[in-house]
Amino acid sequence: MNSTVHEERVIRLADTALARAVWPFIRPFAWMLALSTLLALAAVSLELAIPAMIQKALDGFILSPGPGTGTDLAGIKIPSFQTFALIFSGIVVAGFAISFVQTLFMEYTGQKIILNLRCALFSHMTRLPVSYFDENASGRLVSRVAGDIENMNEMFTTVLVFMVKDLVLMAGVLVMLFLLDPGLTLFLSWILPVLLVTVILFSRTARRAFRNIRQKIGEINHQFSEGINGIKVIQTIPAVETFVRRFERLNLAHFRAAMFQIRIFALFMPLIGFLGTALTAAILWKGSFFTADQSMSLGELVAFLTYVKLFFRPLRDLSEKFNLLQNALASAERIVTVLNRPKTGAPAGSSKPIQEIESLEFKGIDFSYKPGTPVLKDISFSLAPGQALGIAGQTGSGKTSIINLITGFYGPGAGEILFNGTDLARLDITEIRARTALVMQDPILFSGTIRENICPWGADLQDSDLESALEKAGCRFLFEKFQGLDTRLMEGGRPLSSGEKQLVCIARAFAFDPDLIIFDEATSYMDSQSEQAIHNAMEKLLQGRLSILIAHRLSTIRNCDKIILLRNGRIREQGSHKELTDLGGEYFHLLQGEKI
Repeated sequence: MNSTVHEERVIRLADTALARAVWPFIRPFAWMLALSTLLALAAVSLELAIPAMIQKALDGFILSPGPGTGTDLAGIKIPSFQTFALIFSGIVVAGFAISFVQTLFMEYTGQKIILNLRCALFSHMTRLPVSYFDENASGRLVSRVAGDIENMNEMFTTVLVFMVKDLVLMAGVLVMLFLLDPGLTLFLSWILPVLLVTVILFSRTARRAFRNIRQKIGEINHQFSEGINGIKVIQTIPAVETFVRRFERLNLAHFRAAMFQIRIFALFMPLIGFLGTALTAAILWKGSFFTADQSMSLGELVAFLTYVKLFFRPLRDLSEKFNLLQNALASAERIVTVLNRPKTGAPAGSSKPIQEIESLEFKGIDFSYKPGTPVLKDISFSLAPGQALGIAGQTGSGKTSIINLITGFYGPGAGEILFNGTDLARLDITEIRARTALVMQDPILFSGTIRENICPWGADLQDSDLESALEKAGCRFLFEKFQGLDTRLMEGGRPLSSGEKQLVCIARAFAFDPDLIIFDEATSYMDSQSEQAIHNAMEKLLQGRLSILIAHRLSTIRNCDKIILLRNGRIREQGSHKELTDLGGEYFHLLQGEKI
């Protein structure tokens, strides 16, 4: 299971390369982030004014020797308590209003950034080489688009601006404390090193806990995705209890990691509270002497205590936000790692445009999925304009690997793949794919209507064209049993049967009108009657086009212009059906066995 989750490295706050990679998604909204920061600082300024207002109220009105005595507020004489109360209420209301606007503005900005980032990530993933998806489990990829993006959202909407706000608030509190009473402030300075050491130790330990939890979540996502995809096999073997126990073990490991994190917070938060209480007691003890000799007024002592309480609130918040920031930066690194993977498409140099696929040739192709484990060895064949190639061979002989090379899902280890005489390495693979229709053994349909499944690329086709494609593919059942083009499919193409789903996929190829058509054992799910209907339609579809047919029954490819027989990744025999039959070799014996 550990192979499915890569080791996380510790992110440095000064990771400039990471910042540069994320900056293009932030840049269009930088002014909004700046405005949100200014609003947050304005809210902090008003919050810092409240304890000072309390001190003025106590010393200037509540504890004043007689009625009518006013107080100075920023050099302005306030004649009555009612006026003072109105000003105080105005500051509180203004602080609330600014915080409300700032929160809405910040959340909107964060959601806009995340909207663009999530769309860009998914768009990039759909253009990555197929080998990338072989190397990364689907559960981990789901975590990128869902969990990691959401962590980035927290960084934009909660961490960055509010960390700045909390730091400014703490600095402002220290300034106000020093202005109120420098002596008492210096007396309490012993607490700062203790707080600093506590926060550093907590942050380091919590960072390890967060990293461990992220790893466990990735393993759970992978296990869940694997179980859902293979639910039929799990229930048939039966292996339900085995998978349930494995999932329980993963969840127990996640539970233990989460409890370790909880214990850290359970220790840190009360410790911060204890230090705050101890500091308050020290202030009361020392302040009592100051108020007794009238070097400090009662209002100043109350304001001092209020500022100290205000100092500890962002301290707790910063400890949590620091770890959220570490979590978000780790997610950002994983996202950037995906975005930095090169997409399939045009080669690095100038690519040669291709208007139509007319010919195809393999010249001495070697290929392996893993180094040292060859799958194809010295494969050579050619297709002239309009010719059809049939590929036969036992399971594992390399038939599908040839298709993977033609469509550019993988690159050859040696040799050349030529389209119209030009090496595929010099062509834009997206142009090749745009002119190729691939009908695979496992029919792939998406949630949505039949219309959206037949024409998902947004081509400007009329309903009459789509209905004609369905008719040619033998999909009359869609009009008899369902709602035709408006038939809505659920995940996996339900409620269609496997054979019906394959017919829809073949209709997609008809609507595509490609230059190159590839059938990878496309009729294996059909009964003999459906297969015969499809063969009749395929004969019309293949006329005048390059075509490649992989079939589990040799009768499917007997009319192809060329047939190659593979065994252990090598071409054993090559020629037309008549030539191979007259040869009396392996193809002939397989054909005789099929007739039996």
